[in-house]
Amino acid sequence: MVVTEPARYVVPFIGSGGFGFRHGSAFPGASAPHGLCKVGPDTKGPWGTVGFLHFSGYWYGDDTVQGFSHMHLHGTGATDYGVLAVMPLDQFSAQRITQESYGSAMDKMSEQASPGYYSVKLLRGGIRAELTATPHAAHHRYTYDPSSPSRVLLIDLDHRLSGGEIASAKVKIDSAKQRLSGHLRSIGGMSRGYGGYEVYFVARTRTAWREQQVWQNGAAPAPGTQASGKGVGVALTFDGSSDPAMTGGDRGAIELQIGLSLVSEEQAAKNLEAELPTWDFDKTRQQTASLWDDLLQRVRITGGAEPERRMFYSSLYRSFLMPSIHSDVDGSFLGFDGKVARADGYHYVSDMSLWDSYRTLHPLYALLAPTAALDSVRSLLAMARSSGRFPKWPLAGGDSGSMIGAPAEIVISDAYQKGIRDFDAEAAYQILKAAALDPVAPAGGRGGRNHVEDYMRLGYVPSSINGSVSWTTEYARSDFALGQLAQALGHTADANVLLERSRSYLSVFDRKTGYLRGRAENGSFSSLPFDARKYSSEYVEANAHQSMWMNEHDLPGLIDKIGGQNAFLLQLMGLFTQTRTEWTSADQSAPTAGIDRPDAYWAGNEPDLSAAYLFAMAGKPDQTRYWVRWLMETQYSDGPAGLPGNDDGGTMSAWYLFSAMGLYPIVGSDRYIIGVPLFPRIEIAVPGGIFVIEAPELSREKRYATAVSLDGRILTSSELRHQELRAGSILHFTMSASEH
Repeated sequence: MVVTEPARYVVPFIGSGGFGFRHGSAFPGASAPHGLCKVGPDTKGPWGTVGFLHFSGYWYGDDTVQGFSHMHLHGTGATDYGVLAVMPLDQFSAQRITQESYGSAMDKMSEQASPGYYSVKLLRGGIRAELTATPHAAHHRYTYDPSSPSRVLLIDLDHRLSGGEIASAKVKIDSAKQRLSGHLRSIGGMSRGYGGYEVYFVARTRTAWREQQVWQNGAAPAPGTQASGKGVGVALTFDGSSDPAMTGGDRGAIELQIGLSLVSEEQAAKNLEAELPTWDFDKTRQQTASLWDDLLQRVRITGGAEPERRMFYSSLYRSFLMPSIHSDVDGSFLGFDGKVARADGYHYVSDMSLWDSYRTLHPLYALLAPTAALDSVRSLLAMARSSGRFPKWPLAGGDSGSMIGAPAEIVISDAYQKGIRDFDAEAAYQILKAAALDPVAPAGGRGGRNHVEDYMRLGYVPSSINGSVSWTTEYARSDFALGQLAQALGHTADANVLLERSRSYLSVFDRKTGYLRGRAENGSFSSLPFDARKYSSEYVEANAHQSMWMNEHDLPGLIDKIGGQNAFLLQLMGLFTQTRTEWTSADQSAPTAGIDRPDAYWAGNEPDLSAAYLFAMAGKPDQTRYWVRWLMETQYSDGPAGLPGNDDGGTMSAWYLFSAMGLYPIVGSDRYIIGVPLFPRIEIAVPGGIFVIEAPELSREKRYATAVSLDGRILTSSELRHQELRAGSILHFTMSASEH
């Protein structure tokens, strides 16, 4: 069957469960594509609100809602946002003004989510909560039981996720206009490094309230029109009877609309008026669903099992939750220099998990959504111009500085190689070049090139630096990407230096152990006992097994170091067979499966993501196809625990999508490795028309590709160029029941 209604297959709860290192951290609430406003439930349950299960504020195994807040990250491994919460109550008291006290158990069976919509029934008071969103605003609808003694909306400006802090807040109330406005300063786990961010809001209710109370700085609730300081909140009490102006399902409902901005209250008001001009909840829900449908329709699949279709389109959906649009409806945004600027002809986006997303998500945009790719690179350049350097992990109005390396230059180079060129690439290059090559740090700093002086002096980052091997491998990959950009822009001398330096990761290859190891300034490797399974200070979020494989841009160099093609393939095969043994011997149904990090290949983390594709690059495409399919079938599923680890802003979802399409990007270049598709036919919307990937004979029995052709020409290489994925072309896989 041809999928004509892809939104029907989207399950936002996929990846919102899982445990420990296998928690997907997916956001299941309501959002428009790339929405700043991601309104959804913050929950607690058997594990309380422990951070490693609540990076998005929600865990599927929870049973209690602690409020519906308006900004969330998706799939990250750190906590931030979860601010400005709303909670409907059937009655109010001074003892119910904190998220611990006003929370309610939920009817888990009533929980629903679809693109742009979330709903659940709260057991306290029998209140049905419904949420929908536009890019900068949220529409809440709370339907109360007719017997409810009163109807209350509590707005908590002090609400935050575990580890966060609301440093200050202010709210003003205009009951005559049924309007509230204010702002808060949030300092979250990631934004703490640059001092946090200000969130401005304007809210209004559809019906008038009869009583309002405010509280602040530990004082008891009392009637008032404003509050400021710490611990700020508002309770609006409505009559218990139904509103005669409403009809049908709206009777008994309280509706609230909230507009957001990171610039000012005035901008929040503009966003609200522009995006929610009426009180038609269902129309707004449908309009946002249509935006999602336009994105999902960019890839049309034929065939496949029902769970595979759900996984594919849910992955596509998750790939467009972040980055978030931070420019207002008129283009205004807050720059990294604290000044208001304007995005002209593009959306200014932030919340970019770059260390993760440069590997799969941003290359996916270059293929499926060039406008989103352009928004990303223009925004990164705006950040660099205002701060003097490119960020590592931009969030709200600053760089959280999270993780390592210089991922922004890989995103920019990758986009440029793939034809995304409507930005000032030369200006971007000059800032990047100074950070990577200048012997003296530029005035704005080096961004992600923290330890580049040592790197330039020694040819590697020394073991005196924590995570030295990982820093070295990241710099090598960045050098490759920046070298490709230099070459494309005509800076041949720079390109030669950078491309030569992109092989620097080989400087930390220890022949004694056969792995990349920490190396001291004097050139010696550690004499401590070595175990490739051990997570040590030599690596960042990886061990020696996983750190070997991320520099696929120079695979011939690694093959040579290991001892030739056979030795390379033997070691790579050992990685995956060990992984399979580890997987099959463990109880994957255990409630705490994922509490430990894997010893060998780690499907849920970034350093070794591309490892299965190296078989094809080394002349064994059949092994790539086998192991990629094994990973898709064992590490991914259409259940709450359906991701192998944090989605990291869509990184794991994009890995799945590429693998299902039978292509995988070599980042920083225009090259793709060929795998095998998951569906008999895939139609991809590209400029000018449709590019087709087909495997007509594909079935459970015929899952081996014996030949691949492009427009009838048999391919002898396991690679394609981006320009070959063009309108009217067909990538054809001949399938068989055996490998030969």
